[in-house]
Amino acid sequence: MSQKAALALVLLLVALPAQAASSAWFETEGGRIRLVTTGVPAADGTLRAALQIDVAPGWKTYWRDPGDAGVPPQITFPAASGVTTAEIGFPVPQRFDDGASHWAGYEWPIALALTLHAAPGKTTGTLEADVFMGLCQSICVPVQAQLILDPHHNADDMFDRASVNAAFDSLPAKASASFGVTAARIEGDMLIVETAAPSRDRLTLFLASNGGFEFGVPKHEKGGARFAVPLLARPKDAATSASVAYTLSSGDAAVDGAFTLP
Repeated sequence: MSQKAALALVLLLVALPAQAASSAWFETEGGRIRLVTTGVPAADGTLRAALQIDVAPGWKTYWRDPGDAGVPPQITFPAASGVTTAEIGFPVPQRFDDGASHWAGYEWPIALALTLHAAPGKTTGTLEADVFMGLCQSICVPVQAQLILDPHHNADDMFDRASVNAAFDSLPAKASASFGVTAARIEGDMLIVETAAPSRDRLTLFLASNGGFEFGVPKHEKGGARFAVPLLARPKDAATSASVAYTLSSGDAAVDGAFTLP
């Protein structure tokens, strides 16, 4: 992947009206995407959904932290939709290194789990979602798409519900005292992260930059549970604190969590 070629091309996709509680597939170079929901929102305004990203062979897409020049998946909703917030859940990514840069992402079809919130009791008609994400092969192609569906139409479709449930089932568990980050501290130009895990088999840490902090690739101390992470950038104000999201995987198990710096 050539990071210098990032943002070289933008594709604008416009959706046609959907015929179910999911949008139609939208094709673009490097893959296709669609939005699937479980149907009518609950009484408290919560609606579960999934953004399906069907990555074409030889292409990749990004995790929540895309490295130095990538485009992470983002989804927003116009005010008229009634959706006030959209929480995105990511499955465990893979780390990529092309020799010039490093980043976390996926080279296989995935589904991002979405928890949408609207005002309690508010029912939406047509739901429009604006998606911005990146697909990469030899260059990175940012994709902008508008996905449209009616969550009330065919709201009990068992295939849509199964797709959404599968997206949530693929998420890491919540971190705990026995599996997760137990401490984090800055030592010079390094961030030291202490972890706990039921096994140290293939122990891997992914960090999402936030609040002015930027991180290099976490280096796992052989045989231990500690990581040394290069600090590539930090806030100008040393007193500035930030919440850092992370995914910690060990073998086939993984957890999501967050810790605060400094």
